[in-house]
Amino acid sequence: MIVSATTKREIAGMAVSLIEAISDRPATDGGLISTARIAAQHGFDAALRFIEEPKNRAEVECALRIRVVENALYDLFGRGKLHGTIHTCIGQEFSGAILGKYLRQHDYVTSNHRCHGHFIGATGNWRGLVDELLGNQHGVCAGIGSSQHLWADNFMSNGQQGGLLPVAAGIALDRKTRVEGGVVISFIGEGTLGEGIVYETLNLDALWDLPHVIVCENNFYSQSTAQAFSVAGTIAERAAGFGVASASANTWDLPAFDRTLKTAIDRARSDRQPTFLVLTTYRLNPHSKGDDQRDRKEVEWFAARDPAKLAIDSFAHFAAKSREFEEEVADYVALAADKPLLSPTHYFPDQRPRFEARAPSVWTAVDSLPGSDLRHVQQLNIHYRDHLETDPNAYFIGEDIADPYGGAFKVAKGLSTAFPTRVRTTPISEAAIVGIGIGLATCGHRSFVEIMFGDFITYAFDQIINNASKFFHMYNRRVDCPIVIRAAMGGRRGYGPTHSQSLERFLIGIDNCCTLSLNSLASPDLQLKRGLALPGPVVLLENKIDYAAKTYVAPCGVTVDVDDAAIPTLRVRFSNATPTVTLIAYGGMARFIADRLIDIFEASDVVFDLIVPISLSPLNLAPIIESVSATGQLVTIEEGPAFGSVGAEIVAQLQERDIGFRARRVGGKEAPIPSPPHLETAALPSIQDICDALIALGKADA
Repeated sequence: MIVSATTKREIAGMAVSLIEAISDRPATDGGLISTARIAAQHGFDAALRFIEEPKNRAEVECALRIRVVENALYDLFGRGKLHGTIHTCIGQEFSGAILGKYLRQHDYVTSNHRCHGHFIGATGNWRGLVDELLGNQHGVCAGIGSSQHLWADNFMSNGQQGGLLPVAAGIALDRKTRVEGGVVISFIGEGTLGEGIVYETLNLDALWDLPHVIVCENNFYSQSTAQAFSVAGTIAERAAGFGVASASANTWDLPAFDRTLKTAIDRARSDRQPTFLVLTTYRLNPHSKGDDQRDRKEVEWFAARDPAKLAIDSFAHFAAKSREFEEEVADYVALAADKPLLSPTHYFPDQRPRFEARAPSVWTAVDSLPGSDLRHVQQLNIHYRDHLETDPNAYFIGEDIADPYGGAFKVAKGLSTAFPTRVRTTPISEAAIVGIGIGLATCGHRSFVEIMFGDFITYAFDQIINNASKFFHMYNRRVDCPIVIRAAMGGRRGYGPTHSQSLERFLIGIDNCCTLSLNSLASPDLQLKRGLALPGPVVLLENKIDYAAKTYVAPCGVTVDVDDAAIPTLRVRFSNATPTVTLIAYGGMARFIADRLIDIFEASDVVFDLIVPISLSPLNLAPIIESVSATGQLVTIEEGPAFGSVGAEIVAQLQERDIGFRARRVGGKEAPIPSPPHLETAALPSIQDICDALIALGKADA
């Protein structure tokens, strides 16, 4: 039922009075808020028309439901009943409410820290949201993620700004190729426009014609910073620069927003084209709770023009429905407060392989496999080709990998010709292509992503650390992410400071992520027989020097063995001598030592075993413990600096097991790797460095 026209005039008059009252306030927003006021004022009658239309009743009630749920959560937060933080969308509810109107079964929604409204609009599961924020095990993520980290079959949110955009693009690629008409809608705030990942994603959206709608909710403040101090230029023109269609709407003129969103989603669904929708809106609550520095008169003016309040004040049935929701939510909050909490024993186990530290290793001699006379890069090419042939859902993506070039090191040679839809060359966008690989992986595709030079994996750290490694735990074990991020590491090729590094020490501490390091002592098939079938993320390090090498052929009197672990360890040993020292090296450093085994022995007069782990994280300590227990002496050798390294971790873990031993660590110099041969050689571990460490142990023993 509609209240009298007098009431509507009173509401409008109050709004006009408020805007007049603040019109002489010194402008600090570059006139942007004044633009929003005009939009709100002009949208008043349109909002009333939308609200009173019976066909829109579900959307209005959804907005009211979002308002009531968030008011309850905000109250709980203020009373200290919620742990952590909260970001409400009070004032922006129709963004999520109208979204739900156009979603179909296979559509997907990604959101940010301010995600409650989008979640309720996309899923309707407000009870699961309440449970989640109260931290009980009935929450949508069993209370693990709380306010910012939500998941459902068609929804995902995360707290970092823009971090899910490339993931959404990967899901959109899946929908484009496997699901007829499936689209992805992503929500960001205008503050996110300072993040480079936004533009990497827009570029790929346009290049690949992805069915991806990005809705930029522009509420004019990045936390407490006015937009005039954080976002330059015109927002819509940023997308237009990539050839992505741009559209504009606001949350006061609800009919126009409804039409605009429908057009964008229809375009993605039918034409498989992206759209960037700038949605002008206004947040009535603080960013979180006590961080609101805005002028109160400004907030009050927008509160008077708030469409949800307008529905309650102008229509008796919506006022009654709001009261009904309040009672329902209050009853459920009381019920949810007493629900059980998630057990730590359920939460902490991860997806990485586990090795029994003291299980006896079973060693067998490494046999020559077909193709061992090929160079390592050719063997890798065949290995990945076999993956793509046997798994029709697998993807292989990276920079410059298309034929005829086939990638900087030719690992991908011929793959784009053989698998043109699943082998995709990309722009120089390490963060975005890893994010796309993550999105594909969450849809069941094993995705191989090539980082041309491992030095630049740093661009992708946010995607690896805050998305790939966390999804499994953060979303309560419901999301697998079988992505393999390949990176060429190592020096000795004269490439200089930014193309020669070994960054293993920055990778081995990432939760729920395997770090594997290949070498050329045995075939890739033997080393990776199970390592690339893991359900979680893998960082696979390949060595640039090894690419050109053929499989190692042991000299007379030397044997190469492999143990029986799922991800094996190799051992290079003197066949008829008892070792007195254990050497540990991996990747290209292992081949460097193996090729000079006799030289090291002759210079140091020390018999040693060379243990070569392939899995750097987690470590398989069993073969290391067996060897060090027998020799009592250990030298770790790696190209990167020894501080905080793989070698340091091995020594620490052995020490914790009370194994009596002496150790030395050999690593690269703590300086950028230079290009001139004499300086590069001096920067990296040498035969002399290794011999010095062996001799030093011998002197200590004496």
